[in-house]
Amino acid sequence: MIGLTCRTGESCRIDPTAIQRVESTPDTVVFLVDGTHFTVAETVEQVALRVRDARAGDIVACYELDRGQTADPRALQDMLAEIAESRGCPAAALRS
Repeated sequence: MIGLTCRTGESCRIDPTAIQRVESTPDTVVFLVDGTHFTVAETVEQVALRVRDARAGDIVACYELDRGQTADPRALQDMLAEIAESRGCPAAALRS
């Protein structure tokens, strides 16, 4: 799940696999595969980075579980932040 902020100021969580597309018209609108849509405060780039981070976390968790290691969510987030930082990516600052 990724955390986003609705235009009303409320926080919401969306399953990134349910996102069909994200548009900027000029507000950022997230369209889900079931036809639902949300207007959010984040930019299209921020939504894309959060989806990327969520999917990367899933891949890392599967990788660790496949090798019999415990997939500690906090350790995974630290690992992702470290990778993003080493690549000069602002994704760590955009996480909620």
